[in-house]
Amino acid sequence: MKKLFIYCTLAVFAFASTENLKDIGYWKDKFVGKDLKFGYYEAKTTIITVNKHTKDMRTFFYEDGVLNEKFTQNVITGKKGDKKKEGDLKTPVGVYDITSRFTPPDRYYGPLAFELSYPNLLDKISKKTGSGIWIHGFPMDGRRDNEIRTRGCVAMDNDRLLKFGKVIQASALVLIDERHDTIANDDDIAQIMALVFSWKSSWKSNDIDRYLKFYSKDFVRFDGMNFSEFVKFKKRIFAKNEQKEIKFSNFAVTPYPNVENLKIYRVIFHEDYKAPSHKFSGKKELYVRLENGKAKIITER
Repeated sequence: MKKLFIYCTLAVFAFASTENLKDIGYWKDKFVGKDLKFGYYEAKTTIITVNKHTKDMRTFFYEDGVLNEKFTQNVITGKKGDKKKEGDLKTPVGVYDITSRFTPPDRYYGPLAFELSYPNLLDKISKKTGSGIWIHGFPMDGRRDNEIRTRGCVAMDNDRLLKFGKVIQASALVLIDERHDTIANDDDIAQIMALVFSWKSSWKSNDIDRYLKFYSKDFVRFDGMNFSEFVKFKKRIFAKNEQKEIKFSNFAVTPYPNVENLKIYRVIFHEDYKAPSHKFSGKKELYVRLENGKAKIITER
């Protein structure tokens, strides 16, 4: 009897905890006292902001809601406007990860470079093209054009680049803005976190009608599947009525800079999924847009 009581108590606690995660108020309370202007992260994160208008680059270390600025530098960037195609010489606007650190094969790019994850998922479904967007230095032979230029990358003086390289030892998140720093809103992040766990609940319970309401009508999946195709695809899967185990962890919610001034957030987390017909353990990526006060998923992978 005692074991049964303990089991029931734990079950009720787990249910209550799950319900809390779907509540915006729960997340608002959780965020009190945290600095979320560049997003919410459950792991230590290095955040780099680049402003193309002011030519400022700032580097922060984030841990448990505290931001510490570690490096500031003037930089040069490409032409004005968001990058849309290969060869337009524009620096992309958005959220990117540093994917590698390397010595450039051409001394024109300085002694050190960091590659960014352009094009990202949102870029790809927006039909943007191009590649090879780096943070790099100046020509090591002192060669200069009439003015220092870059072909869409972010560049800085070599001495400062090497100091930057001592700060950035591993991966980092890069937010590139056209004019003004894109600042997150605590209420927006609370709404998005509540949405993700409500979306998970409808997914787990095979409630297809509620599940599809979390998606924008102009949703496009990573493989190009549009909303109407996605609806048909998911209805076939949900019709199996399978029991599922779904766990989410290690969230990173980042405000997404864009030239249209839309409220978009990139949401990354680890997903563990088990069902009779499919198993998955790995990174899940959502892009969420706030539309008329409601958050909607616009793409996912």
